[in-house]
Parts: sequence; C-alpha cells; structure tokens
Amino acid sequence: HEALMEAQGFASRPGPKPKIDQVVSEKIYEAIKACRFIKVLYASHSEKSPRLRRLAPYGILTGIRRYLVARTDVLPEGPERLFRIDRFHSVELTDDVFGRDPEFSLKRFSNRAFGVYQRDDEFSEVVWKFAPDVAEEALAFEFHPDQKVRTDSDGSVIISFCASGFLEMCWHLYCWGDKVEVLEPQ
Repeated sequence: HEALMEAQGFASRPGPKPKIDQVVSEKIYEAIKACRFIKVLYASHSEKSPRLRRLAPYGILTGIRRYLVARTDVLPEGPERLFRIDRFHSVELTDDVFGRDPEFSLKRFSNRAFGVYQRDDEFSEVVWKFAPDVAEEALAFEFHPDQKVRTDSDGSVIISFCASGFLEMCWHLYCWGDKVEVLEPQ
C-alpha cells in the first residue's frame, strides 16, 4: 500500500537520498522482469575509475540508498552481490537471458542483514535490552522482520533476532543512547 500511495502522490519519504537516473532504473526493472543480463559501467567504493561488469539482476534493496542484488557472469552460481545503483555510470540491457536460481528469495536474502550489508562472519544472534522508559517506543518499532519480543518484569523490553551488519546496527543504536544495552553479540 505504501508504494502505491507514493506512486499516487499520497505518501512521500523525506530525507536525503541518492539521485538515480530514471533511464537506469527503467533498464534495471526491465532486466529483472525479463531475466536479461545488463552491462554496467560501475565503480565500487574502492575503485577510482568505473569498469564494465556484466550482471544478472535479481532484485533491488531500497532504503537510504538503492542496491541492485545481482550475480556476476564471473560467478554465475553465486553468491549474490550488492551494487549501489547511484554508482552506475551507464546501463545497457543485453539480449542475453539467464536462469534465475529458483532457490533464491529476495526476502530471505535481505532478512540476513539488519540493514543492507551482509557478512557471513557476523551473522549471529542479536539481543538488545531497552530501558523501561522507552519500552513503549521500542515495542512500536520493527527492528527486524524475524524479531522476537519479550517484556521483563521491570518493564524493560528484550528484542532478539539473527542478522549480520554490526556497523549498521551501531549506527541505529546510537539514536537510542543509553536507553539500550547490547546483550549479544559480545
């Protein structure tokens, strides 16, 4: 409903966001629907100059930034990688098709992370304890789609889930100040 309301002009997401070229978005959308490879001129954060990559696009993660979830032709069997769409210098839709892995689920992929970033060595149980005076606010928040919630006898709220992305968790927890305690991971 939120996407539909936004498309109709009844909802808007405030705040900073990267500029995404509409033509780039349309080509990516077409490639995802048709299972067609795209050629992109892309520069990762560690590269000074963009280089040509051939990608099999699987889906898009949205948020403050937009990321294309794709497999490369170098590693066609996976793993899926993330590419920041605002770093695409050009996109060419090819005529070459790929077979989407029937075992892949964008939802399952995105649920492995707290935000966007995923690292297998960080994937673990996460447990946060929110102070009683922010318990109501914490209960009104979905930190992760698979979270479990428990209210302790002192009124504090314990939120737990499994995910990776410790840096993004730290960025988020900063806004709770001393009202949250990280019980796990260490």
